[in-house]
Amino acid sequence: MSTSYTFAQNESISPRQLYRLYVFNLLGVGTLVLPNNLAKLGKYAFISIALGVFMAWLFMWIVSEVRERRKTIYDRSIDKTKYAKILIYDLIIAIYEMSQAVFLAWIFVKLIRDSLIPDESFTVVLLVIMAVCAYALSGGVECRARVYEVVFFFVLIPLAAMLLFAISDVRFDYLMIKDRVGVDFGIADIFAGAYYVFAASISVFNILFVRERTASQIRGSVSKAIFTYAGILFLLYAVLLGNFGKYSLSEIEFPAVVLMSDVQIKGSFFKRADALMLSVWFFTLFSVLNMSLYYAVLRCENFAENTRKIIFTFNKNRHSCSNKQFGSDRQKSYDKEKSTMRSWCIIFVIAVTVTLAYILESGDEIVKKYLGFLLCIAIPVIVVLTIGLMLTGCSAVELEERCFPTLAAVDIVDVVSHRDVSANENSGYIEFYYNMDKSYEPEYADDIKTAVDSFEERLSQKADTNHLKVILIGKTLRNDKAAYASFMEYCKISKKFPRNTYVCIADDINDIFDNMGDYYEQKINKENHEDGEPIITLGTLLDDYTNEIHETR
Repeated sequence: MSTSYTFAQNESISPRQLYRLYVFNLLGVGTLVLPNNLAKLGKYAFISIALGVFMAWLFMWIVSEVRERRKTIYDRSIDKTKYAKILIYDLIIAIYEMSQAVFLAWIFVKLIRDSLIPDESFTVVLLVIMAVCAYALSGGVECRARVYEVVFFFVLIPLAAMLLFAISDVRFDYLMIKDRVGVDFGIADIFAGAYYVFAASISVFNILFVRERTASQIRGSVSKAIFTYAGILFLLYAVLLGNFGKYSLSEIEFPAVVLMSDVQIKGSFFKRADALMLSVWFFTLFSVLNMSLYYAVLRCENFAENTRKIIFTFNKNRHSCSNKQFGSDRQKSYDKEKSTMRSWCIIFVIAVTVTLAYILESGDEIVKKYLGFLLCIAIPVIVVLTIGLMLTGCSAVELEERCFPTLAAVDIVDVVSHRDVSANENSGYIEFYYNMDKSYEPEYADDIKTAVDSFEERLSQKADTNHLKVILIGKTLRNDKAAYASFMEYCKISKKFPRNTYVCIADDINDIFDNMGDYYEQKINKENHEDGEPIITLGTLLDDYTNEIHETR
């Protein structure tokens, strides 16, 4: 398979990997910057933590609901209005992701310089970290998920051990100090603290882009991650409050890191426990920073691609091409353009992040203003955008602009007399169509992508394949190893057809009628239920195909 898809399509992770990845994402910011900001609330900070965690969980549920209902404007008809919406949403999300990445990069560099190499320049540390991030971006989500799956216990077990050691130094007079509500702080401060906790957990927004997982799987994994994070944050804050006291705690910049240097362990081996434990925040901050950069690049790439589509779509009549070679070269040209566009997007996002992070280092006033922008503008806009998508959904106009095929059919034919297509020397012509009305003839092309794209271009409405019931695969294609492999690769890369779509093998894919998708679904369910046999889906075929090609290498 072409490596040009490594970055954009490597987003398939298991529920366990999703859980561990989001534990790291949540711990990175929350455990580092929240304790000192909540310290003035004393014991009432536990209420803020509980409220903030509940807000984060509720927001996660809303985002997963938006994702499940596919109200994310990334599946719309091709017209100026819809593409304008896509461009606006991509721009908003890209700005939000980059804004978050800038703050994370700045605090990451500050932590490393203050704790490990204070004599090193901010610029050098920043450039090194961003260079590592740029390299990690090419691995996609799955690569990072596998890394964090491995180091999960190597990071959390030492953190738990250090917290247990620190419990012995807890002073109960610090924990029992009387907090005067209305004097030291007000009720509004408790809710402000809850908002800080929620803001530190805003990374749950990115589950909107998790692929190939159901809403229940995402909710289960991320809910466990949120509750794990909440438990660690509760324990960490209690230990910090008991060790430093509320007033001292509020003045320490990174109290969790300072706590690690105060823990007394017998022997001379762990004299710099704080340096060792800094790996906790190195991995967690790197995780959430890389995630923000990753989705910023994806949204920038999507923005650039949709801008190009608008220009192409509304000017294609003036630039129509009759070259027969266009169809066979289109995939190669698309791959090259996509790879180039992605590289420029990575460079752009990294450059913007480095520039703004460097500006943040120039003064405390700029940092305060930037934090104000994040807390008062960027995060509220993302929350309002998500809630708005859930409440509005698909309007009647949008539904009227879509068609919902229930069956797709694909096969190979040898002769096409009424089509001017260039033949595939190895496998013949690809024949493809959806079960639309009889006015739409099948599309013939020398590759599956061209066939699908050409057929959809002839439709009067945007084809929404999320409701696809059955895929009919002709026996000729199934028995042709090269053509079948090409079809499987297309399904893997494009994500065009849902994995839970039923699959049937047909002698003649043209012997169907409009409602065959629903008919086949009911027939398959009935027969397999009676026979007790598993139902073959596209996901089953993709899994078998992927495992087979790896075993033969």
